Amino acid sequence: MIAEYLSGVSTLTLIIHLLDILLVWFLVYKLLSLLKGTRGMQLVKGILIVIGLKIFFNFIGFRTMTYIFEQVVTWGVLGIMIIFQPELRRALEYIGRVQLSNIFNINYKDVQKNSTEQIIKAVVDSSRHMARRRIGALIVLENNTGLDEYVESGITVNAEVTNELIINIFIPNTPLHDGAMIIDENKIRAASCVLPLSDNRSIASSYGTRHRAALGLSEVTDAIIIAVSEETGKISVCQNGILTSDYSTDDLADYLAKNWKQQEKIIK
Repeated sequence: MIAEYLSGVSTLTLIIHLLDILLVWFLVYKLLSLLKGTRGMQLVKGILIVIGLKIFFNFIGFRTMTYIFEQVVTWGVLGIMIIFQPELRRALEYIGRVQLSNIFNINYKDVQKNSTEQIIKAVVDSSRHMARRRIGALIVLENNTGLDEYVESGITVNAEVTNELIINIFIPNTPLHDGAMIIDENKIRAASCVLPLSDNRSIASSYGTRHRAALGLSEVTDAIIIAVSEETGKISVCQNGILTSDYSTDDLADYLAKNWKQQEKIIK
C-alpha cells in the first residue's frame, strides 16, 4: 500500500513532504529546548496525558469521560494562555530574535567578544569583593530579551562597566544601592531598578527579596542575574527560572563566559 502511494507521488512532492516533516521536527525540538527547565515542560507533559486519556476513553466507549476531556482540551487553551503567559512571552521573544545579522556582522562579533570579556572580569571581581565584605548586590546582565521596562524603573547611569563603579553603587546607604543594576552589551544602563518578584513557592525560605527578584526576572526574560547575599556572602546566579547558589568566582566567570550573549544581538 505504501509502495503504491509512493509510486504515484512525484519526486518534487516527496521532497516537499520530507521537508515538511523535518520542519515540524525542528520546531518541536526548539520548543522543547526553550521550555526545558521551566514549568512549561510540565505543561507539555500534562497536555500529552490529557490527550492520551481522551483517546483511551473514546476507544473503550466512555462517552461522558470523552466529553469531559473534550471540554478540557477546548477551554484549556484559554487557561494555558493565562497561566503560562511568561513562557509564551519568552517563546515569542525567541522567535523575534531570529535574524540574519551574523552574515553581515563579523567585525562586530570580534569587538563584542573583547567587550564581553572585560565586562565579565569587572562583574566577577566586584562580586568577589562584595561577597567577602557581605555587601548585598543584584546585577542583571541583559541577554537577548530587552529590559527597557525595568531600566525605566531605576536611575539611568549609562556608564562604562568597571569594578570600582559596581562596588561603589552597591555600598550600603548610598542613593543607588537599593535595587538592581542592569548591564547591557557595553555599559551600565541603570541602577536601583525594580524587578518582578517570583511567586515560586518551592524556593527556600532562607532566600529573601533580593533572590526572589532575581528569580522573578529570570522567569520572564533570558537575562542572567547575579545576587550577592549580605547575610551569607554567597554568590547566586539565576537564569531561565533556575536559581543556583554558592558560586565561586572561578565558576561564576566560567558560567558567564558560556551563557552570556551566546546568541546574536540586534545591532542598536
